[in-house]
Amino acid sequence: MRYDIAVIGNDQAAFETLSLAVCAGKRTLAVLPEMRHSSWIIGQALRRLVSGLLVDRTASRDNLLRSRATPRLLRALMSRSVIRELSDLTGSLQRQGAEVVFGEPRFASANELTVFSSQRSEPLMVSAENVVVGTGVCRGPLNRPAATRPFYGPEQLFAATSLPGALCIVGGGHFGAGLAALVSLFGVDTRHVSREESGSAVLELTTEAGVIVGRHPSEVGLSLADNDLPRAARDVVDCRRCTGFTRHLGLETISVEPDENGQLWCASSFETWCAGVFGVGDVVGFSPETALQPASQAQRVLNRIQGGLMRPRMLDSGRRNARYA
Repeated sequence: MRYDIAVIGNDQAAFETLSLAVCAGKRTLAVLPEMRHSSWIIGQALRRLVSGLLVDRTASRDNLLRSRATPRLLRALMSRSVIRELSDLTGSLQRQGAEVVFGEPRFASANELTVFSSQRSEPLMVSAENVVVGTGVCRGPLNRPAATRPFYGPEQLFAATSLPGALCIVGGGHFGAGLAALVSLFGVDTRHVSREESGSAVLELTTEAGVIVGRHPSEVGLSLADNDLPRAARDVVDCRRCTGFTRHLGLETISVEPDENGQLWCASSFETWCAGVFGVGDVVGFSPETALQPASQAQRVLNRIQGGLMRPRMLDSGRRNARYA
């Protein structure tokens, strides 16, 4: 089956590109990962989960969470919330008119994708005039010398046998803020270093969950030496490092080489070295345009594909309402 645009990934910029492409009348395919979920998706799911827990925050609920405060329960709650978030977003895309498949894609050529899925015995062959890579990022620990307390990434927190008594989460945007809020509700003494503007909805939610928030490590009681966090009085989860989910895409087939962090070089239009293949979101490197908001990135991609500014297009009421719901 041939499409005008195929978008790989489930981060915010990928969804903005999908919505904009559908509204522009393009035959659009969303290729969503089965397992490699972006930190944006997880952050959205965490915000919904924490909001629900806070609304229903009673003494009995708090006691239940704290009596069963284990990484296993943390993983289970997060997994259920991510599935719900994906289900809602997928339904919204389909109502707008996009087609959706789940699986792990690989480039066979610049215009051909092979999608491998656990739901199919045979891979799905997809043909698209343009392919947009918006796979999102994973977050791992930076290399650091031995410290008096553990200093690790979020995956190591989820894999632990028990939750720490005192924790500081550094960075991570909405994902880091949501994680800090959730572990705080589990009874962990939690602090969060965030660059979010004071008064933002995500920081208000985190603070309501009992987290002490600061813009600088010293504001939350962490020592600072040489712009590092060498020795903390509590466990530290570093959510700052961004690594693109691109190694599995077979980009070498189309002569696109990611950097050591899995990120792509893109021009101002977010087109890679390979014509018709674009990158959006956190997976983009080497470009000042990465500071643009996801919606602005998506607009530039569509402008490049259409060879000029998009023209307004009348939508039927069902698709228009779905677009702005």
